[in-house]
This record gives sequence, structure tokens and C-alpha cells, in this order.
Amino acid sequence: MKKAPRDAYWMLAPLAAVVLALVAFPTLYAYSVSLLDARLSSDAAPFIGLHNYASALTNPSFYGSIAYSAKFALLATVAELIAGIALAVLFNRTFRGKGIATSLMLLPLMVAPSLFALIFRLMLNEFVGLIPFYFSRLGIPLNPFDPTWVNATLVIIDALQWVPFVFIIVYAGLTTIPEELYEAARVDGATAWQTFATITLPLLVPTIATAAFLRGIDAFKIYDMIYVLTNGGPGELTTSVSLFIYKKAFLEGNIGEASAASILLTFVLAPVLGLAMKYVVKSGREGV
Repeated sequence: MKKAPRDAYWMLAPLAAVVLALVAFPTLYAYSVSLLDARLSSDAAPFIGLHNYASALTNPSFYGSIAYSAKFALLATVAELIAGIALAVLFNRTFRGKGIATSLMLLPLMVAPSLFALIFRLMLNEFVGLIPFYFSRLGIPLNPFDPTWVNATLVIIDALQWVPFVFIIVYAGLTTIPEELYEAARVDGATAWQTFATITLPLLVPTIATAAFLRGIDAFKIYDMIYVLTNGGPGELTTSVSLFIYKKAFLEGNIGEASAASILLTFVLAPVLGLAMKYVVKSGREGV
């Protein structure tokens, strides 16, 4: 086995420096701050050991924010997968205006999530919003941010922006399925649903698993959309764990406990992400 040339190590040195600067140092700094009584209102930061961890672990709001993030991620990911797969199958054919329709569908991905949320915040405003206005004209009072509807509102808005992401991944997967399989199914007299269930869906499992993994992670750590639309309200009903940590750090000024909560969250998610990644890799190998 040949040894790597010495020059190769020097070529990797800049990359190693970037990793240390952007990953290792912030991580170690967060660990150190989590052991201090660090607050925005004070320059002093005395050592308090594991007190911040104990405070976070005994805070019901911390558990509630994790539960809400998990629920939101599950609902949003499932909705986006269903819609994205349906649209990808629908677009996996030749029709007039396909290029324009595909471009229009991808437009939401080009808008910053905070700006996208701000647009809907104005459109759904109970008093001046366009959508509640037309519902009221029909005799249907509607407040999309009422506790009864707020979760559905957030999931729908998130889906409107990120369904195109799932669509483009699944559509790319559809283009890799050999046309001969569909021709054989037609010869055998298979219906469109039978073809989808026995050919398309099984061969798309690795692609769908990848899309679900990426969207699930992103939906779990959602912050900007909820911050703009509800700021975690009403009450703490829509407070995600990212928003909880933000409020703990910058509204309450408790940097130490916010760092401890972030580290605890890392330990909670690490096994889950490890199992999910293992499944995605396994699905990809089986699909090859």
C-alpha cells in the first residue's frame, strides 16, 4: 500500500484549519460556556458546573419545545413527501408548457424563508389579510393563527415552500427508472396504480429516504418561519427548540443555559440521526 505524498498533507492543511475554526472551536467554546453562569447583562461568568444542564433538564418548556419540533417535523415532512411525490409523478411525462410550469414550481425555493413567512404573515393577518377577508365575505370567520388552526397553518406554509425541494429530488429519481420496466408492465396489462405500486415506488425508496432525511432535519430545526409568523405563540404552543434556545439566550440573556440546552439537544439527536443515516445509506445500497 502506497503512502500518501507529504505534499498531500500540506494541501489538506487549509481544510483542517477551516474545520477547526468553524466546527471544533465553536463546539469547545459552547461546552465551556455551558459550565459558566454567562449572561448578557453581566461581564462576570463564574463557574457553576452542571447547574445549567440541571436547569434545562428540569424546565418543562425545554421538553415541550423538543416535542413540538418533532411533531412539526413529522407532519411537515409527511405532507411534503406526499405532495412532492405526486407532483413528480405528474410531471414525469411530456406535455406542453412543462418547462415553464417546472420553473414556476421551483420559485418558492428562491425566496428566503423569513421573507416567505413575512408574505404569508401579511396575507393571513386577521384584520388586513387578503385570505381572511375573502373568507369573511363568504360568511366564514377565519383566523389562521388561532390556537385551533395555527399548527396546520405553519405546516401548510412550510410545505408551500419546500414541496418543490422534494419534487426535484424525486423527479430526478424517476428519470433513472428504465422505461423498459413500464413497457413490460403495460404489456402485462398492469393499471397505472399497479405500475406505481410495484415498479415506481419500490425503486424510489432510496430517493424518498434521502428526501425525507434532509427535510426532516431541516424541519426539526426550524426557526425563522415560526419566529416571523407566531414568535412561538400563542403562549408556547408553537415554540420550536431552536426558538426556545434563541429566547433563552437573547431574550432572557442566559447564555450558559442556552448553550447547555444546545448540547443536550445534540446528545438527544445524535442516536436518531445515526439510525436515520444508516437507513438512508442501506436503502441507497439496496437500490443500486
